[in-house]
Amino acid sequence: MFRDGGASGAYARRMARVVVCGAGTCGLITAMLLADDGHEVVVVERDPMEPPAPADAWEVWERRGVNQFRLAHFLMSRFRYDLVRELPRLIDALAAAGAYEFNFFGPFRDVIPDPERFDVITARRPVLEAVVAEVARQTPRVEVRRGVGIASLTTGTSTKQGIPHVTGVVTESGETIAADVVVAATGRRSPLSRWLVDAGARAPYETEEDSGFVYYGRYMRSSDGTQAMHSPHLGDYGSIGLLALPADHGTVGVGIISFSGDAALRTLRHEEPWRRVFSALPGAAPLVDLEPMSDIVAMGSIEDRYRRFVVDGEPVATGVFAVADAWAATNPTLGRGISLGVKHAILLRDHLRAADGSPYDQALAWDDVTEREMTPWYDTTVWHDRHKVAEYIAAAGAGPAVDDDRWVRFCSVQRLFQGDLDLALRWVDRSAFLSSPPNALLDDPEILAKIENAPPPSDHDGPTREQLLELAAR
Repeated sequence: MFRDGGASGAYARRMARVVVCGAGTCGLITAMLLADDGHEVVVVERDPMEPPAPADAWEVWERRGVNQFRLAHFLMSRFRYDLVRELPRLIDALAAAGAYEFNFFGPFRDVIPDPERFDVITARRPVLEAVVAEVARQTPRVEVRRGVGIASLTTGTSTKQGIPHVTGVVTESGETIAADVVVAATGRRSPLSRWLVDAGARAPYETEEDSGFVYYGRYMRSSDGTQAMHSPHLGDYGSIGLLALPADHGTVGVGIISFSGDAALRTLRHEEPWRRVFSALPGAAPLVDLEPMSDIVAMGSIEDRYRRFVVDGEPVATGVFAVADAWAATNPTLGRGISLGVKHAILLRDHLRAADGSPYDQALAWDDVTEREMTPWYDTTVWHDRHKVAEYIAAAGAGPAVDDDRWVRFCSVQRLFQGDLDLALRWVDRSAFLSSPPNALLDDPEILAKIENAPPPSDHDGPTREQLLELAAR
């Protein structure tokens, strides 16, 4: 249901012309969902390079707009679950391209309820994006224009005094692309707020903070293409963490995680210190003999950023919708970004499918959907980031110990679920299937009783801080 006539008129039952800004994974999935509903979709992407075949993507594709393009990457089970139902051709194409498939419960899959909730399909980011781009290219009513930057938004008659209604985009070459709906899927550093202000809109609400993490990562692979790590690993070793994520064709994305102020560990940008520290971490034992596929990539200055496009109860503009990282973006350690972005895209498809009010009403309704279904995930991730980075800082002797009973209980659940199938089902249902934020478990009396009866945590089995600094010394 889309508007028929002026911006203040009622929405009519007809198909729309949609402009999607950004041809990353979430932008193209949004485009395909809307095109499958019958809408005509134009996707505008600044990066000029045409996507290569998935088999060539790792070697030849550069995505300058995606800082983490060659860092460890993972797709939660919710990604597969949703797209088997919404875009099964995309899951088939990923499988054909060699994406890695497994179930979080391994040999126990056949004895747990609804095991498909925990089936995973995942791949390196370049492979994933190449597959998504190819499926989008073959989708009727989707047109992707690459090498086209957006200069500004066009606006029409306001739905209410002072509130612009977005009617399309103007490219950097001066072309105007008219639209009934504009979707911003422009990533964590989205220019949407600036575009809106330049168009005469009130500035959206925006908050950001540096998550405090820095990653020193690379991809590695086995010599024969077999998978050396069969499920994700996230381990903490005092002032550092180890992230290892299996991917396609026997590859594993590996990252050593530190806090950004840890100057003594900045040597991990270099091969020999990185290799010494990596080899000393118990969780890396299955991976130490793998072949590096790239130099070490360091990524810091990772902001947790949230935007809201309704301020003081009124939308700053109508006719424009932000999805995925263009709405909110967090530190990628927990691996939920694209899976949550797909959930947001499905919510937008459903929202536009059911639209029956004015553009003003629809902007308010989309804000309500996003706040209810998505913002709790942002809030819980920021809560996690703040406490985890504080733990790293404390372990390095650079700050006080974390004093928060709720965080202690959260860590206890993480530790206990590995030996408790019932608790593991509840934990993975929330953390991988994304049924609700994992810290909601802390309000369950049965879970709290398990925590109370659990033995105290033991020290980690990795190097001490002194040993770590010696290993990291250049």
